Amino acid sequence: MPSGKVLLVPGTAASVGIFDPGTDTFSLVSTTISGDGKYTGGVLLPSGKVLLVPQNAEKVGIFDSASETFSLVGPTIAGAGKFLGGVLLPSGKVAFVPSSAEKVGVFDPANNTFSLVGAAIGGVINYFGGVLLKNGKVLFVPFYTATVGMFDPATNKFSTVALSGRDRYRSGVLLPNGKVVFAPGNADNVGMFDPGSAEPAYTVEGGVPDAWRPLLSPHFNKF
Repeated sequence: MPSGKVLLVPGTAASVGIFDPGTDTFSLVSTTISGDGKYTGGVLLPSGKVLLVPQNAEKVGIFDSASETFSLVGPTIAGAGKFLGGVLLPSGKVAFVPSSAEKVGVFDPANNTFSLVGAAIGGVINYFGGVLLKNGKVLFVPFYTATVGMFDPATNKFSTVALSGRDRYRSGVLLPNGKVVFAPGNADNVGMFDPGSAEPAYTVEGGVPDAWRPLLSPHFNKF
């Protein structure tokens, strides 16, 4: 956050976690809501606030880093396992990564409005994490699906790119050359996506023995 503190997104926890690396201290800020899998992923907004992406929670969460307060904003968003991560768009809006949601979610923090856009996706636990590509489109990392998801915020169009196999990856990082690395979840290999290739989705470094969750990258999933 702008203060230099680190926000921990509440999943099962009932509070937002705040770690201050300057003093090595940890504190909690209540979310006022209960339940498991409340939020998955946080997005730092240009305002300095942090948007929490609803997985099972029915409303978007906003954490104000200046006052260290939490609030619920926007309309009720029904359903379980809706979204797994968010991506800040050049417009200032946030694209929600569709997991079990029927469409891509788009939230506008300027007026706290939410909409579902693009073609119906179908299935459950489809994508886990997203990456803003250099062309302005958003890539959704495949989890329980055999496709890479592609969202164009300029047209609100959703499309897919075939990828052999399923139950594979849990996050992605944009490389300087424009390619995207996928972190293996239950896959036995590292995944790569090359938007400039005729066959953009492929795998490298087979025989990975374990599974990982989100990759660590310096800022906004980019090097």
